[in-house]
Amino acid sequence: MRRVSASRNVNRDVRRFMRTKILILTACIFATVLAAGFYPSGTDSNTIALAVKVIFDVSKKSPTVDWAKAKKGDMLYSGDEIRTGERSIAIVKFKDNSMLRVREKSELKVYGEQKEGVFSKTVHVTSGEFSFDIQKQQDEQFTFSSPTSVAAIRGTQGDMQHLDNGDIVTVLEGVVNLLNVLSNTSVTLNSGETGFSGTDGTINKHHSTAKEHNNAQNSLNSASETGQIKMLRIELQDPQGNKKLMKIRYRE
Repeated sequence: MRRVSASRNVNRDVRRFMRTKILILTACIFATVLAAGFYPSGTDSNTIALAVKVIFDVSKKSPTVDWAKAKKGDMLYSGDEIRTGERSIAIVKFKDNSMLRVREKSELKVYGEQKEGVFSKTVHVTSGEFSFDIQKQQDEQFTFSSPTSVAAIRGTQGDMQHLDNGDIVTVLEGVVNLLNVLSNTSVTLNSGETGFSGTDGTINKHHSTAKEHNNAQNSLNSASETGQIKMLRIELQDPQGNKKLMKIRYRE
C-alpha cells in the first residue's frame, strides 16, 4: 500500500509540473505572435493583452460593454478593465510578454498606444494589488498609475498595492521610479526596496521586510492549473491581411 501511495504522489507532482510548463509555454507563444504584428481577425492594434488565466470571480469591462464574466483567452483592448472578487485571480499577458497577476478584490484598467513604432502601456489601478513581471523596455514605456502615484518601469519584477492612504511598491528585481503626483516628488526603488507614496503627498522608501519580499515573490511563483485539457483556437491577422491559426492548449 505504501508503494502505491508513493507512486500516486510522484504522478501527481509530475502532472502539476507539466501543467505549469504548458501554461508558461502557451503564454510565451501567444506573446511572441502578437509581438510579430498578428492580432485576432476582426480586431485592430488596440489589442494589447490576453487573459491567460481566470480563477473564480473575474469580470471584464470595456468602454462600450458593461461588466461581464471574463473567460480564459479573452483579449484585452486599450481602455478595458479587469476586476477580481474574493479569493479570485486573473493573470494577464501583454504583447511584449510582460505579465500581471491581479490579486483578489482588485480592479485595474489597461491602456496601450502605438506611435511611430513605439508601443506604450499603462496599468491604472483603482483598488487592490497585483504582482508584475515586466520585460525590459527598450524605447517603449510601461507605467503603473493610481490616483496617488505613477511608477515608471524599465524591466523589473515586484508588487504594487493601492490602499486608502496611498500606494506600496516592492521591487524584487530591476528599477522603478515612483512619483507622488500630489507633491510631485519621487524616489528610485532598486532590487530589495519598498516604496510608499501617500495621499498626503509624502513619499519614502526602505529595505523590504521579509513579509513584503515573500508576498511579492510568492505571488509571482504561483501559477498552477487543474482540470481537463482543452484547445483554444484563435485566428490571427496582421496589418497586411495575412492570416494564421494559433492553437493554445489549456486546462479548465
